[in-house]
Amino acid sequence: MNEEVRDRIIQKMKELNLKQTDLIKALGLSKGTVSKWVSGTNIPSASVLPDLAKTLHTTPDWLINGGGMPLSNVLMHPVETWDDSTPLDDDEVEIPYFKDFGFACGSGSIGEALKNETRKLRMSKSTLRNLSIQKDNAISARAYGDSMNPTIKDGDTIHIDLGRKTIKDGKIFAICHGGLFFAKRLYNLPLGGVRLVSDNSAEFPEVQLTAQEIIDQKFEVLGWIWQIASIETW
Repeated sequence: MNEEVRDRIIQKMKELNLKQTDLIKALGLSKGTVSKWVSGTNIPSASVLPDLAKTLHTTPDWLINGGGMPLSNVLMHPVETWDDSTPLDDDEVEIPYFKDFGFACGSGSIGEALKNETRKLRMSKSTLRNLSIQKDNAISARAYGDSMNPTIKDGDTIHIDLGRKTIKDGKIFAICHGGLFFAKRLYNLPLGGVRLVSDNSAEFPEVQLTAQEIIDQKFEVLGWIWQIASIETW
């Protein structure tokens, strides 16, 4: 595993033209610590991983597990909201941005919510095309809570593909469970069951649902979370 993490760190350093000294300066760490990452002797600790991922324009999940896509391949600018008066570039589309997506989940009227949402985010057509995401299936929403910390922090913007609902083990999905909106890692269980796993497992224990409990507890996969965008606040 150390070698795989090392290779991903080196890959991002090359893409961004960064040297070890740049990581040392950005993260305030010793030369020995960074050298051990690059040599594969050690991997970044949980406490420094979010800052390292941010410096390398990617996510902690991608650095450690290779999950999802490195953000520098997808998002190169801060997330901003736009209104109808802002002209779009030729390679841009607008997708709905939900400041509170929970109401749509609770009511079960996702389609109606999409029609009525006026807030938008700009998204590159090529980004969606490269990921085979249909424009009508692309939405974004604000994340709340700490259950997926450090991968998804309170206030992050998550991008969801409503067209991908089939559970792929270990991927993060937007779900409805009991009328509430969550982001969770999902894993298939035998006989049609599912595991709901939080990255912050110390505070949010894993939940397992049988096929019957999925029906009884109104569990629904809304879509695959393919991108997570963080904006730091003071």
